[in-house]
Amino acid sequence: MPDHTPPSSIGSWALLMSQIIESYGVDSQAIFDNVGVNLDGLRKNNARIANSKIYEVWQQAQVLCDDPYITLKLSQNMKPCAFDTLGMALSVSQHVYDALKRLVRYAKYLNNGPDFLLSETQDEVSLLIQPNGIQIPQFNGLNSEALLGSMFHVLQSIAGNNFKLKAIYFGHAFAYDKKPFEDYYQCPVYFSSDRYEIVFDKKGLFCEFAFANSVLTSTLDEWIEGHLSTFNDELVSYKVQKYLLKHLAYDDIDQNKVADHLNLSPRMLQRKLKEEGVSYTELLDASRQKLAFKLISDESIPLSELTFILGFTDQSNFSRAFKRWSGSTPHHYRNNK
Repeated sequence: MPDHTPPSSIGSWALLMSQIIESYGVDSQAIFDNVGVNLDGLRKNNARIANSKIYEVWQQAQVLCDDPYITLKLSQNMKPCAFDTLGMALSVSQHVYDALKRLVRYAKYLNNGPDFLLSETQDEVSLLIQPNGIQIPQFNGLNSEALLGSMFHVLQSIAGNNFKLKAIYFGHAFAYDKKPFEDYYQCPVYFSSDRYEIVFDKKGLFCEFAFANSVLTSTLDEWIEGHLSTFNDELVSYKVQKYLLKHLAYDDIDQNKVADHLNLSPRMLQRKLKEEGVSYTELLDASRQKLAFKLISDESIPLSELTFILGFTDQSNFSRAFKRWSGSTPHHYRNNK
């Protein structure tokens, strides 16, 4: 994130915190007033709250509610709608794996303090949350428990029990019995670790969601990207995708040309994109998908020409990609739109 952008989270996150605090018979309004936050203001569209303020609220709530498992209660009450537009996009993703990639790509919409990364092996997929060095005090134990627990619950509410966790790691100490956490996650939970991480069993991550809708996810993704760009126009990933969307249909472009346009070496471009939780290949695929859905309805463009416009080497490769995006072939999609 650029240095001048204060780390913040979506307002709906704080509103749910308020509801959970109230459930203990504690006056949440008084807590938010004490830290200088107007709860009513967080109900406005696109409202955000500084992470430093969330940290202060958690500190007071922990004392007044006197429950070491308060974050589990928040997580269990988390719904996709509390993630706002991103929650809608997750709900209509293709499957858990697709939702995880979307969650990492747009996690800054939820909380633009820590960095979110996705890594995988043959059998596992890991979601890692890495606090920025400056923001570590604001990413305290309660913040991390609430964030990881809420992400897990939102995915579970969408996918049901089709996926399982192998382990979860927290970087802070916990002085109480961890069994309620292990009952919640249904896997081993480790505190005082060297990282914040959820490890998914890869089996079960590719079961298609009941309400998967690739056209809608594309539209929602575009809205999120536009919103993010209003307060974060310095992310390299957005500059790359903006360039791809502008030039993909008309110019012969590749990663080297994109890097040159941004005055970066190809290696530095790869490194910066990795730091933002995305790769050039993923951005290229997302850009092709956007253009494909935009142009597929124009029947004056033959599918063979659309293949060329999107930069595919042949029509069979385009057909396979389009079926991955939409669940149907380009020909079938065009004829049944």
